[in-house]
Amino acid sequence: LLAEAAKHVISCSMELGGNAPFIVFDDADLGAALDGAMIAKMRNAGEACTAANRIYVQSGIHDAFADGLSRRMAALKIGAGTKADTECGPMITKKAVDKIDR
Repeated sequence: LLAEAAKHVISCSMELGGNAPFIVFDDADLGAALDGAMIAKMRNAGEACTAANRIYVQSGIHDAFADGLSRRMAALKIGAGTKADTECGPMITKKAVDKIDR
């Protein structure tokens, strides 16, 4: 598409979401890595095309990272997007909910 647009000097924006990995090495600052993972995965309730879809963690920090991420995810306040204390709003459709529940 971009090549065709370029032939005709048509301005375009390519929305090329992918399978963005989030990588954590053994020497990472655990708190900073957890903060980054939460942002990378949960920005826009995780529905952004750039959200991290895979998290790779080196073995030396794996257990602490997995425990911390699990605790942070469980602590998210999920609710109506109109409520001030909601941190993660509802999914866009029932189909999206079903996909998560699989």
